[in-house]
Amino acid sequence: MKKFLNIGYWAILIFYALLLVDIVFMARDSLRSVNFIPFHSIKDYIMVDNGLGEIRLLDVNIWGNILMFIPAGIYVTLHNAKKTISHNLLFIVIISLFIEIVQFIFTLGATDIDDIILNMFGGLIGIVIFKALNKWLKDEYKVKRTITVLSLVIGLPIVALTVLLIIVN
Repeated sequence: MKKFLNIGYWAILIFYALLLVDIVFMARDSLRSVNFIPFHSIKDYIMVDNGLGEIRLLDVNIWGNILMFIPAGIYVTLHNAKKTISHNLLFIVIISLFIEIVQFIFTLGATDIDDIILNMFGGLIGIVIFKALNKWLKDEYKVKRTITVLSLVIGLPIVALTVLLIIVN
């Protein structure tokens, strides 16, 4: 069982990394844009008129950037459990900054400081989830096993949907 969980963990981690690369670098239909003003894009996404005169809090760009980095926060902290929250968060920021720099250099869609802010927030949520699990379970193996099982439960349907989309398209 331990070997199966270990293989499952690494398989889902690799799939997550590949999916992140695909989402960030390959799936681009947006126009080239650059934003270095913090919270400018976030404000624009929230304040856009939806035709009903209401503020829109459910924006796929905002929540997508946050949700996309929650697993990164969990995995980074799992592999650096002895490091501080700020150290792991800095690692998340470096990953996000690297992504934005690559997007800028190779003109891949939007380069946006707000993406780094939102990714950092998602990473922080992941770090907090890991720390809460670690405090609750009090055993590194149990934490890794729980993360592996949750990764498989959440990741396998995503793998299946991704494969289905590739086949259909």
